[in-house]
Amino acid sequence: MLASISFLLGTIILLSYFLIESETFLIIGLFYVLVTLVLNGMTLIGLLVNSVINYQYYRENITTILIFLLNIPITAGYLFLVFNNPFKHNLI
Repeated sequence: MLASISFLLGTIILLSYFLIESETFLIIGLFYVLVTLVLNGMTLIGLLVNSVINYQYYRENITTILIFLLNIPITAGYLFLVFNNPFKHNLI
C-alpha cells in the first residue's frame, strides 16, 4: 500500500509541475523524493527482515519487495523527465 501511495503522490506532483511549471512543485517534488526514499527504505528493510523471519511466506514477501523496488526506476525516470523537460514551452 505504501508503494502505491508513493507512486500516486509522486505522479501527481510530477504532473502538477509539468502543467503549472512552477518551481514550487520542483522543490516539493525533490523534497518528496528524499522523504519517500527514507520511508520506503525503512519499510524495505522491515520487509527483508520479515522475509527472513517468516520465510514460509516467501512468495508474498518477494512480491511485496519487488513492488517496492519497482518504484526506483519509476522515480529515476521521473527525475530524468524533470531535469530534461521535453515539454518545456511546448504546452499551450
